[in-house]
Amino acid sequence: MSTSASVEKKKKTTKKATKVKMEKVAEPETVTTTETTPVETTSTVINEDTQAIDTSEINSEFYTLMDRIITTFTELNEISKKLDIIDDKQIKSFVIEKKKMDKAINTFETSYLESLASAFKIAKKSSSKKLAKKVYDSANPGPEPAVKKPLECENCLHTFMGKTDTTELISRNQAYTSVTDFVKSEKKNNPEKISANLESDKEFRVYGKLKTFLDSVGVIINKNIKLIEAEIKTYEASKPEEGSKQMKELINLRDEQERLNKLKTIPEVMGYTNVMSYTNLCFTSDYLTKIKAKPVKSKAKK
Repeated sequence: MSTSASVEKKKKTTKKATKVKMEKVAEPETVTTTETTPVETTSTVINEDTQAIDTSEINSEFYTLMDRIITTFTELNEISKKLDIIDDKQIKSFVIEKKKMDKAINTFETSYLESLASAFKIAKKSSSKKLAKKVYDSANPGPEPAVKKPLECENCLHTFMGKTDTTELISRNQAYTSVTDFVKSEKKNNPEKISANLESDKEFRVYGKLKTFLDSVGVIINKNIKLIEAEIKTYEASKPEEGSKQMKELINLRDEQERLNKLKTIPEVMGYTNVMSYTNLCFTSDYLTKIKAKPVKSKAKK
């Protein structure tokens, strides 16, 4: 009797242990499914919104900067192969600069992921009814994207585009396209002249009517620099307080001054990502007001 009871008890224990083990194995499958779902949803949201990238000036500027950063990292990779670090002082200097770069990259990644998370939450809250309303309706297309809005512009843009009516309104998108169309035409008809032996197929040489046009933009740049410098002196004379509206506007003016000084020397070779920096300067209506109203990009400069 004792032996039989012992055997029966062992069987029950074995069954119980087997059941627990199976439950533990099943657990990861449930977790995996739960984790996978939001990743797929996020991908869908991003793909749906990709078409809207070119309609936002901020987005356009973001991707332009990203291209510049990628180019810079490519150059860093090449230079790093030639580094001659031979003593402790140089090694210490290298480590310090590398830490600064790592910190900047980590800050960017955190900010970028937060933006994606925020966009995902907003998209997730949208009901199917709201999404249905956003479907394009040819009878009611909605407001024109900002980059496609016709604006007053400088005469040099009309000349470059072959337009005789200098009162005709032109959009920023048309201005950008006119330059890229010129480049495409030259790449087809004069590939050796415009792009031979360049480091990237996204670069091209500046000559002909494009050079004439950019030289005219250079005149606009110098005029804007003088406007900005005069405005900065006025603001500095009033000694605005930190955090005030006037200080934020002063910061924006200084940022614009720095940007224009980088653009005033027209390059012999440029990339597609630089085109809009020049073509946008052809639209000077309310120039100072728009500069001062921009979101602040840098810290206050003393």
